[in-house]
Amino acid sequence: MARSAMRWSTVLREQVNLQISRGTSAQAIHAAVAQKSRLIRDAAIQQGRASPVYVTKVDGRRDAAEETVQLTGGTITYVFSQLAQAANWALDECRKRSPVRSGAFRKSWAVLVDGKLWDAAPATIPMGTEVWIVNTMPYARKIEVGGQKIKVDPQIVEAVRQIVLRRFSGIRAQRAFKPLAGGRDARGGPVPYILKSAGVASGLSWTRKEGWSRKHAAYVSNRSDRQAGEQVLYPTLILTERIT
Repeated sequence: MARSAMRWSTVLREQVNLQISRGTSAQAIHAAVAQKSRLIRDAAIQQGRASPVYVTKVDGRRDAAEETVQLTGGTITYVFSQLAQAANWALDECRKRSPVRSGAFRKSWAVLVDGKLWDAAPATIPMGTEVWIVNTMPYARKIEVGGQKIKVDPQIVEAVRQIVLRRFSGIRAQRAFKPLAGGRDARGGPVPYILKSAGVASGLSWTRKEGWSRKHAAYVSNRSDRQAGEQVLYPTLILTERIT
């Protein structure tokens, strides 16, 4: 999987040379190198330059202790999860782009990891999972497809998807309209929302260049998934790590 990685080979060389010049024992040198590597790793996480989800590789050995690194030609590699970083950024960006009247739409963005609601911080999402970022309001689909006039740009999920692909080279991002299993939106309404009557094709169209226009008069949709009794499908940003 493609993830961002930080190598501390320069740190190792500097620490080893310094400690050898002082006549320090091999055990003490190992300890000093390990401590310095962890300090740099933790600083990168605290500064937001790296995810708190990572894998440690010492001389190519996964999850080995930093103290076991070879003092000559050894490497300590921290492989940070781009998935956690991308999910954290994408959720924040979806919220920033949301229309705000009551605030319910902005509050209704949810994160699912492997199909289950993720209540912890997005930055802690495990590697190798499938992440959904979805808005649970019943009119989220209308906003996404441009079927409802709003004061901000519609197609929020699609816009964020395109930026994710540019910002995070190790991440696959897809947009889909998904059914949800259950729960409540920010207003306390049921999820999924069940259509009480057939949906209406508004005829509205939106482009970034021309703004809003109307392609045709509104009419009752004859699509099978837009009929009374059917559940609303929710616009979903799906994030996974690229396999390399």
